[in-house]
Amino acid sequence: MKRTTGTITRRGLIRAGTAGAAVALFAPSVLRAQGSYPTRNINVVIATGQGGGAETTARCFTNVLRTDLGVDFEFEFHPGAGGQVGYELYANRRDKDGYNLLYSNMHPEIITFATQETTYDLPGDIIHFAKTGGTPIVTYVGANSPIQSLEQLVEEGKKRTVTIATSRLPHPGTIGMLSLAEATGADFNLIPFGGGNPTSMAAITGETDAAVLTAGVAISLGDQVRILGTFRPTPEFDAQMGNPPGVNSVFGTSIPELELSQGWAMHTEVWNNMPEVRERLVTAIRAAFDNPELKAQFEAVNYPFEGVEYGDETVCAEIVQNTIELARRYKDRIRES
Repeated sequence: MKRTTGTITRRGLIRAGTAGAAVALFAPSVLRAQGSYPTRNINVVIATGQGGGAETTARCFTNVLRTDLGVDFEFEFHPGAGGQVGYELYANRRDKDGYNLLYSNMHPEIITFATQETTYDLPGDIIHFAKTGGTPIVTYVGANSPIQSLEQLVEEGKKRTVTIATSRLPHPGTIGMLSLAEATGADFNLIPFGGGNPTSMAAITGETDAAVLTAGVAISLGDQVRILGTFRPTPEFDAQMGNPPGVNSVFGTSIPELELSQGWAMHTEVWNNMPEVRERLVTAIRAAFDNPELKAQFEAVNYPFEGVEYGDETVCAEIVQNTIELARRYKDRIRES
């Protein structure tokens, strides 16, 4: 286990007595409004390795949240089994006291829950309550590919088996392409390449017919690829991709919008039984999106801000439900990995 602590410590305690009361009177309103929670640092479990996108995004948020909440955040990382290792540790071995949160790569980790035997339940034991953003899932081909459009990709798949590169089978791109194949009658063979770069190179070199990954990856490839379609049209990303069509708009399908989402989760027991904790955290996280400092944090680490988007517990519940349903529909194909 790796555990790290933020570099900024908690504000000093206010002295007791008359002098303390005077200091409190003139303290910033954010500190006077804290109430009884939180009174100590908050622990954050991340179910991937240190140094990845989840940590980068989580720290951008906690660098803002610690000013509002008046406490710091400590991180621990537990990669393995598509997030299952970290989720099981969080559900079963971290106190249900409001001082332990989970920061999640939502879609892949929900897919793992839906397709594997686990000791935790979603949302019975862990509830995702605040989406912090996401990157749309797109499908693309190499610039030299003879396939020019999404329609042509599907038509080709009706004639023969079309190979689609993906970073790993438990991925929203996998269930997106399998859903499209089922809806149109195309035959897509999803092949995992173990990472974004080898996945993209497979499509660029023609080793596979196409690839499916996030818009951020596809955009970074520039004119090496041709983006055929997106599973979640969004103005911010579409403009950077040459405005590719939405999959549902092309085929009249009703595939749930798919992206690689991230967000905050907590023990469901805390969410249900500790309203002070729930309301304090929700309020602080929601306020962070309106704080200019959040964008500055992303810019400071050269991380894209376009996908930052708030979603409440209702949005998160819909993501969980839709992802579980799709993943279980294609469970056998996904578990081939």
